[in-house]
Amino acid sequence: MRILYILFFSNVFASVYSQDGLIDRAKKISDEMTMVLSLDEETSEKIYHIQLKRFIDAQKIRTTFKNDKPMMRAELKKLQNRLWGKLNAVLGEDKMKSWSAHKKSI
Repeated sequence: MRILYILFFSNVFASVYSQDGLIDRAKKISDEMTMVLSLDEETSEKIYHIQLKRFIDAQKIRTTFKNDKPMMRAELKKLQNRLWGKLNAVLGEDKMKSWSAHKKSI
């Protein structure tokens, strides 16, 4: 019984730690976009939520399709297309072009 408790709590803590990593990654990208594109606070917050949802969805896709690599790649590609659509709706075409140029220059 003691082992079951240990396994249960280790899974819970691993899940929480994993979510923290996603939050940090989303924050890092939204901060970089805010700096590079000179975004206001409201737009920056929208970008953060879009990026966080992207990372959570990508994690779900990777766990769901971990044994089917071609299907996983196809689903991740769809997710990427949705991400760019959402970012384009929030930022507009000009800022998206600036962001693409910045990413290519890195």
